[in-house]
Amino acid sequence: MFAQSRKSTAVVLVPVLLLVFFCLTLPLCGQDAESPDERPAVKEKPKKESPKKGQTQELEGDLFLTQDGVLLSATYYYGNADKETVPVLLLHGDKGSRKDFNPLIDLLVNNGYAVLAADLRGHGKSVKRVEIIPPQVETQIVTKQQNSSGGGRGQKPKLIPIQVLKAPASKKIAEYPAEEFQPEDYAKMAKYDLSLLREMLERVHVEGMVNLKRLIIVGVGRGAALAAYQTTQDWKDKDSDRFTKTLVMIAPTELDPRFDMFKAFSNNKSMRTNLAILFAVPNNDPLSQGIAEKIRKALLEKNEDEKLEANFEIVKYPTTKTVKTDKSESKTEMTITEIFTGGEAKLGATVFNFIDKRNKAFPEKEARWSKLK
Repeated sequence: MFAQSRKSTAVVLVPVLLLVFFCLTLPLCGQDAESPDERPAVKEKPKKESPKKGQTQELEGDLFLTQDGVLLSATYYYGNADKETVPVLLLHGDKGSRKDFNPLIDLLVNNGYAVLAADLRGHGKSVKRVEIIPPQVETQIVTKQQNSSGGGRGQKPKLIPIQVLKAPASKKIAEYPAEEFQPEDYAKMAKYDLSLLREMLERVHVEGMVNLKRLIIVGVGRGAALAAYQTTQDWKDKDSDRFTKTLVMIAPTELDPRFDMFKAFSNNKSMRTNLAILFAVPNNDPLSQGIAEKIRKALLEKNEDEKLEANFEIVKYPTTKTVKTDKSESKTEMTITEIFTGGEAKLGATVFNFIDKRNKAFPEKEARWSKLK
């Protein structure tokens, strides 16, 4: 009976001892659980910056060759270098170069934008092309002795022409001077130069360092016409979401009679309602003013929403500066770089403010980074 009593006591004590053991091993056992508000805040990991942020890359030589053999030269500025970095493509005018945009580039890069500035064929450093020299072949006549078996005496040897390679195919570098430009050269700019620049932007998009769905194009003179051409080509592809969202046309001129930019702008409803354009025209240039007005009309004539008018602005800027001396005062023409920098024009700030305002106002859900189709 005593043994049975000991056994029942042990059955009671074992659970009690186990409970005491767990209480001793847990520092808060028997106390109220810590409320969520009293727990220490978890520090968020700082966002890792891209190693490319703020860097530049020179694009030239055999690694930046158009399909028709022109060696282009360009500079790419990485900006913030994350997926939502907004890219800006800069296209200079006749007798210009990417250096024309230096003041604007500083504004853009300092505010996180990525920039691709190129010297188009025949301009700046893009004045070389690769010419393929075909192989040199010579025809030689050789004699082949006839097989004497089965033949009679005195059979003459047979003469056979053969091709002999004297020199293999090779290539040479030739000049591409802008002074000799013909209308077809501008067509090649549109077809080949812009394709190569677009491929570069697609590569950095795939690498997750830019958002091509927010592309901005700025063009001057003939470069403005090229910018218009690229924009309308973008919006032709209904299966793609890599559309130019903002266009800046400075002193626009015609590109090629075969490209009717007015018709191209008016024929695409989605482009007319989603594209923003700043037209910057010299105050003494009725041709540029007329082109700007005609494009604006083409974009608005079929739109019933009056709010869309805010997407298309026309500003004028002076092209001369006042030079004062001790004895006189005169007006001189400003370079495009001077027009961007300051003076009465301060065009760089005007262009940047339009780009920045438009980009910040654009609905984020409509232009989030995604894989290219």
